[in-house]
Amino acid sequence: MRIQSSLNTANYQNHIKATEEQQKKSAKELSSGKKVNSAADDAAVMAISQQIAKEAKSLTAGSNNISYGIDAANIADSALSNISDSLGDIEQNTVRAMNGLYSDSDRAILQEANEQSVATINQTINGASYNGKNLLDGTTGDINIYTGQTSATITEADAKSAVANLENFDVTGNPDQISTDALDSTYSNISSMRSQIGAETNGLSAAYDANNNTAENLTAAQSRAEDADFNESVTRMKSSAVVNQAQNMALKNQMESEENMVNKLFQG
Repeated sequence: MRIQSSLNTANYQNHIKATEEQQKKSAKELSSGKKVNSAADDAAVMAISQQIAKEAKSLTAGSNNISYGIDAANIADSALSNISDSLGDIEQNTVRAMNGLYSDSDRAILQEANEQSVATINQTINGASYNGKNLLDGTTGDINIYTGQTSATITEADAKSAVANLENFDVTGNPDQISTDALDSTYSNISSMRSQIGAETNGLSAAYDANNNTAENLTAAQSRAEDADFNESVTRMKSSAVVNQAQNMALKNQMESEENMVNKLFQG
């Protein structure tokens, strides 16, 4: 009879221990905000959650790469815009130089202005850089931007070669023999570079938005997998507390019953 009573007491204690563990688990969920705090809680969910977190972090890092690429492309485009403005000044002076009413000294002044514009263009090309990499002088090559999932490319824009013909561009002498071929060719090349950079910037912006959207969805998925349901956790914790009280009361009654039984035996 005492053996049976001991077994009952041990069962009560095991139940109490299980209930206390449930209370601790619910308390941990409420304090951390997560229903999965270790692999012991749910190994499969933990593994999936960690993989999701890894992918989201990779995309976030990729978005940073993309933003740097967009910044570099914007610098290059702004510089090319300034070059186009300078080419516009050269074209205007060239058209004026082709006027037969202008004197040689007038055309010499226009030539000097054109040479100054060419010098300004070269300064712009040399100054267009990002993190020490020149973007327009043809020395950097294509720039690959890793987005976290794939790669995007900023194509090399060799503006220095495009404007090389302007170094010997001359509007002095016979106005009827002045040719705008070199100027027109330079204009065309610079415009093509701007179009290329514009398309690549749009592509980078689209990749940036896609990255952020995917990272947001992954984070939401991770949250659904990990985050605790506070109402459910509170309910479980309260329920466990009630059960624990009942179990403690039952254990107390059991122990008192055993004690009374022992006393009766000794009295007998």
